[in-house]
Amino acid sequence: MTTIPPKPPDIINKNNVTNYTTKAPGNQETSFKNQPLKGTEEANISFEQTMPLPNIKYTEPSSSNAEALLSENGRITLSPEDKERMYMPWKYSIIIKLQGKRIIYQTLKRKVEELWKLNESFPLIDLGSDYYIAKLQKAESMNHVLQKGPWFVFGFFLSCQKWKPNFVAANAKQICTVVWIRLPNLPTEFYDKIILQRIGNSIGRLLKVDACTSSTLRGRYARLCVELPLNKPVDKFIVIDEYKQIIEYEGDKLLCKNCGSLGHTNGQCLMVINSRNKGEKHEDKLNQLQSTENVTKTTYEDDWHTVSFQKTRRSVKQSTRMNNSTEETRKTEAILKWQSTTKPSQT
Repeated sequence: MTTIPPKPPDIINKNNVTNYTTKAPGNQETSFKNQPLKGTEEANISFEQTMPLPNIKYTEPSSSNAEALLSENGRITLSPEDKERMYMPWKYSIIIKLQGKRIIYQTLKRKVEELWKLNESFPLIDLGSDYYIAKLQKAESMNHVLQKGPWFVFGFFLSCQKWKPNFVAANAKQICTVVWIRLPNLPTEFYDKIILQRIGNSIGRLLKVDACTSSTLRGRYARLCVELPLNKPVDKFIVIDEYKQIIEYEGDKLLCKNCGSLGHTNGQCLMVINSRNKGEKHEDKLNQLQSTENVTKTTYEDDWHTVSFQKTRRSVKQSTRMNNSTEETRKTEAILKWQSTTKPSQT
């Protein structure tokens, strides 16, 4: 026969255990949850008395964690792991820009794919300011683009450079440009492939030799495409063995003849602007030099030379037809106006 143990008392030790039952008026026991709170505003209970704080010691964050924290001035420092993860998808990409011409995105994409003939498809991303980035996935594709050039689209040079972090197209500064140069009256013995390459690389960075020049079909001048810097004067001539060869640069508004630099005209030259700011009149100074009898005249070799493109026969014929049609239209309008004024009135 099992016995049922007696019910434990409500209070075992008055000193250690709190009695949660109170007696209400009428000698009825009520539980603590049913008893309304009274005098809470008078209770002086401190947090330390109810729940003691653990002994926590502050430790400085490690260097790896500190790099990922946001500093007080709002700057985020990237860790080496972050940079490696961010740069990985772009490490084989190429930044391109078509020099001297603007074409629509679809045409540029198609021409680039036809030129490079890569074994992979790639997106072409517009960065603004005529810059694009070809996102390549293979190292061999990147090396092919950088080493097998130069590349030309519709006769204009396509500059290619390896992708670099923090590239902003709006802030990119062009330090080089591509121009066609002519070597007038170049002796025929210099129309040699190796000699032409040495000439072009001595003037700048040779990119291309004109087809007529390479095949010696044009004897009046040799034509080379070179890359030249914008921040220093270009050469006026080149000495080949003992022969002095004049250099002509194609384009009307390409070369400044005051400082000999490419990329701006005479009116935009900083030398002229600075002299005007200092109170010096450039034109008066030139007039004084020209009127002086003792001034030595400069020779043809001492100046920079440019070549302007002449209108083709087709463009001349079109302009002539337009002028003739305009003149005929004016005559017809004059005749009609005269007839309307001299028409007799109807009675």
